[in-house]
Order: sequence, then structure tokens, then C-alpha cells
Amino acid sequence: MAAALKEDYQRALNEQKKEVRGLVIAGLEQVKKGRTKDFNTVCDRLEKKYSDEAISN
Repeated sequence: MAAALKEDYQRALNEQKKEVRGLVIAGLEQVKKGRTKDFNTVCDRLEKKYSDEAISN
């Protein structure tokens, strides 16, 4: 039972990492295209999204 929970947790963690990477890459693309002037703004949005999500889960 514990091994199954650990596998589920690891799978969920890996999916979150993939999502974060994708969002960071999308943010970099926005910066390159001039849609976002400041990369810190992109990072702040990501941090807020995942901080709020962690609390709600």
C-alpha cells in the first residue's frame, strides 16, 4: 500500500514539474515576443499560481 502511494505521489510530482517547465518556457516566449517586459512578472505569476494551488489542495 505504501509503495503504491509513493508511486502515485511521484507520478503527480513529475506531472507538476512538466507543467511548471512548460509554463516557464511559455513565459520566456512571451518575453522574447515583447508581450512581457519583465521576466520577474512571469515568475511572480507562476509563484502565485502554485502557492495558491498548494493551499487549496
